[in-house]
Amino acid sequence: MKKLVTLATLLQLGTASASVVAVMDTGTDISHKDLAPKAWTNKNEKEGSTTDLDGSGLPGDIHGWDFTENSAKVFNDKYNYLVNDDVKKFYTLYAKYETKTINATEFDWLKKAVENKAFMNQANFVGSYAHGTHVGGIAALNNPKAQVMSLKILPTVYQEYVAPEKREPVQLEFDFAPAITFDQFKEEVQKTAMSQVEEMIPLNGYLKFHKVDVVNQSFGIGFEQAVGFLHSGFVEAIKREPTQDELLEVLQIYYGTLLAVGPEMFKAAPDTLFVVAAGNDNSNNDALPDYPASIPAANKISVAATLGYSEIADFSNYGQKTVDVAAPGVAIQSTGPAQSYLHMSGTSQAAPFVTSAISLAKDINPALKAADIKNIILKTVDVKSWLKDKVTTSGIVNKARVQRAAELSKTMNVEVAITKSRAEIADVATPKSFAKRLPGMNIKYRPLRPSLLVKMPAL
Repeated sequence: MKKLVTLATLLQLGTASASVVAVMDTGTDISHKDLAPKAWTNKNEKEGSTTDLDGSGLPGDIHGWDFTENSAKVFNDKYNYLVNDDVKKFYTLYAKYETKTINATEFDWLKKAVENKAFMNQANFVGSYAHGTHVGGIAALNNPKAQVMSLKILPTVYQEYVAPEKREPVQLEFDFAPAITFDQFKEEVQKTAMSQVEEMIPLNGYLKFHKVDVVNQSFGIGFEQAVGFLHSGFVEAIKREPTQDELLEVLQIYYGTLLAVGPEMFKAAPDTLFVVAAGNDNSNNDALPDYPASIPAANKISVAATLGYSEIADFSNYGQKTVDVAAPGVAIQSTGPAQSYLHMSGTSQAAPFVTSAISLAKDINPALKAADIKNIILKTVDVKSWLKDKVTTSGIVNKARVQRAAELSKTMNVEVAITKSRAEIADVATPKSFAKRLPGMNIKYRPLRPSLLVKMPAL
């Protein structure tokens, strides 16, 4: 008979070891009361040191590093005042909208908020500003042993909304730079793709130096974004609009380069598991690649988002070949700046659910290698018919089953442990019926995933 085993019970079976969980994002507010006890601390460095004491190349990196400002202060709290009651209400009501539990009065407020450009400018910024803290809370949830390392690689700079009629007139600037040839532009696109990978290699090398067990990467460049910046680069460099064939050729060069050299950035930390958000464009990553989600690597897991264990999220990217698993990523409550709690949605929230499962498995059985844990994650999923052809495993990560397999693997072969855990631990229960929104309840809003800084081709 299959049984339910609590995560607390499984953790008690583990050892005193603590997994190191890196959150590579917009910065994680480790002063939050839920995260402070779990903050990774570098015992080989001293706070405020201007000398690199441990040989990592970064002086005073006690809790991680802010690569955007080259600082040991991993979270800049200067924008905490923007996390106000209205912004919190927006994310709470949007969560109710996505779970189809919103009433007419709440929907009216939400619809007006979405249509208010000044407010949405602030709400969207908070979504990015709070992103790393929200992700960190999910990644460390229910695991008192986890040590969270904050690595800020995405900048957070707030700009007040200015209505079009109040903006300063645009001063015309004449571009006298000569147009380059299409062949020259293609060379620059290739260099750009290579530089994006090269910039990640030393960041991932930092993970190797500190023996990070798992890193969460809830960011990326969607296919639509790539089309946009390559189109703009073409017009700026060649002084005309590209033909459809030219744009297609440029895209093939860009993604062809990323797919060819991209695996090198994961090889920079071969013993670390990388958990990557699949993207929020409701797009097939098999056909329209996403970076870095579509980059092949043995130590990487790409994650789609679901509404609980009931259905795939309407915004989630998918891909039978390039997206490995799914996990809950809709209306997830987690930590936010200024001691807040926010509801957010996205593959950004689904990814740290998997990161959390990995850290729990590592803490139960520290002897497990990255390949072993990835094997457990992929082979202990709850298989769902509606995920067939959407993700490689056709399933959603089952945390309790992952933990049971990790515990069993202490005394038996990993494959045997997986088989036994599947027999012992039941699938997560799902509701028999789904809620439905009232007619006309539709808004134009999509969860945002922080984008990597895309450098225009260096022309």
